[in-house]
Amino acid sequence: KQAYEKYENIIFSGFSTLNFVLSTMAGLALRENDIGYARFLSGKVQAVAHTLEMGKYNEYSPMLDIVCAGKDVEGTYKVVKHLLDNVGTMYDFRKSGLYKHMKFRDIDEAILDGVKEKLLEGFRNEEEFGYMAGYEPWEKLIFDR
Repeated sequence: KQAYEKYENIIFSGFSTLNFVLSTMAGLALRENDIGYARFLSGKVQAVAHTLEMGKYNEYSPMLDIVCAGKDVEGTYKVVKHLLDNVGTMYDFRKSGLYKHMKFRDIDEAILDGVKEKLLEGFRNEEEFGYMAGYEPWEKLIFDR
């Protein structure tokens, strides 16, 4: 049982490392205006999150910077909607059989509500998301909550 827990911990830590490195590389690619490479790298982060059962939120989040960089109105709406709809999955890895020998602390649902509010606050930022102004589905999603 202890051996499983150690190996599961390595997998779990590996996700953090891969997520950090691939996301940092995607950020570098965006700064170099290589959106194609950034999208490719973000796709790898999504694949790792899916494979290691990190929850839908963690699968969708890597694409946010990509759609924002391209000022892709419809893409931004879709990604942000997925993120808001899946905040509750941020800690789904705790339910995964892949980590069944690991012990995780309980998560207070109020924390997730706070995360959602912080996300909405960020999405309402004119400087970053001004290009979304006037897009009716966005207005309903972000401001009518």
